[in-house]
Amino acid sequence: MNTQSPSQRLFLEERQQRIQQMVEESSTITIAQIVDTFGVSAATARKDLRELEAQGKVRRTHGGAMSVEPNQHELRAATSVAVAHEEKVRIGRAAAQLVEDGDTFIVQAGTTNLEFVRALKGKHGLTIITNDTVISTEADSLLPDSSVIQLGGRIREGFHYTEGIVPTREVSQLMVPTVYLCTNAFSFEQGFSTHRLEQAEWLSQLMAHTKRHVILLDSTKMGVSAAVHHNDLTDFDVLVTDEGVPRDMRARFAEEAPGLRVIYA
Repeated sequence: MNTQSPSQRLFLEERQQRIQQMVEESSTITIAQIVDTFGVSAATARKDLRELEAQGKVRRTHGGAMSVEPNQHELRAATSVAVAHEEKVRIGRAAAQLVEDGDTFIVQAGTTNLEFVRALKGKHGLTIITNDTVISTEADSLLPDSSVIQLGGRIREGFHYTEGIVPTREVSQLMVPTVYLCTNAFSFEQGFSTHRLEQAEWLSQLMAHTKRHVILLDSTKMGVSAAVHHNDLTDFDVLVTDEGVPRDMRARFAEEAPGLRVIYA
């Protein structure tokens, strides 16, 4: 039985409508933002997100919610870091288990790969090549006896990574044992995809100049597509994801890419 008064119900509906608008505007929202904006408790904020998710209007994440179509546009780094954060930490730790002391590898820019580099603490003698300025700074701090190579070029505003002809030229002179990639989306229909043609070309360049290919991708990016295809499932040796991947998708991984090692963190 609904014990709310009409005025209370109206306020609830207005608040949830505004929460949905905030998610549509920025693609994500946190519990803290809801509490600060509407002066409600964290429990009420979580209840609002549960009800909005049940209506198919948002997708809940750890500590908040995101758009049900999160890959329609690219999230800036400051926003992306909050999306599926717990899953990214687990994925990063699982991927770190693939690394041995003395390894040399490229780390593509991305918030999941940032957690991967953080999980490397305690490894020794690594050589890490990256275009991500936050990753290079973190690696330099956490891995004092390792070598960190920051690829040059212009920094893309809002994304703290270098891009353009300079890093492309630098990578073209290399052949590196392993690359750890991130991307924006995966579907069986389109493969792995990203939002920008420049990014797709960069990812293809990294693949061409490395021998072993590992991709880190959380389950919120599964079953969706972005604008530009860059690789197929069979192009990778290892996929590191999380337990949120549905059973039917897991079965298709085995069917369509029998040589792919899939790690569920």
